[in-house]
Amino acid sequence: MNLFGNIGALELMVILLLALLVVGPERLPQLARDLGKLLRNARRVYENLSRDLGPEFMSLQKTTEEIRTSVESIRTIPQEVVTSIVKTAGLDETITDLKGVADDISHTGQTLTTATKAITHPVVPDQPQKPEGTAEETAPETSDDAGAKP
Repeated sequence: MNLFGNIGALELMVILLLALLVVGPERLPQLARDLGKLLRNARRVYENLSRDLGPEFMSLQKTTEEIRTSVESIRTIPQEVVTSIVKTAGLDETITDLKGVADDISHTGQTLTTATKAITHPVVPDQPQKPEGTAEETAPETSDDAGAKP
């Protein structure tokens, strides 16, 4: 436990100078003694806790690691079982064929989706606008209607 690990000599001098200015020269020695006692007591408590609870923490860490290892081994069991069943039954070719069929079905689905979009939203090429009343806009005559006109 290093309380002053990140404090350099210059920073420590500045802190002491500020303490001297804030507390005053009369009370600074007493404050330093009280701070020393506080740090000794804190270090003693830390050491006692480390000594008393250290083995329990180590035991907890070991148990946690064992649980992680067990969970990882359980995760690999289904993969190993499936792999051994596939190898034993000789299903490698069947699986390859099924993957090919699944790819074909996926491609067919994409084609159907594209066709559905084309049917529901047809793309009409841009045609030049013709003035209204031209002969091209009228409906073509059929053979039955040809004799009926005056």
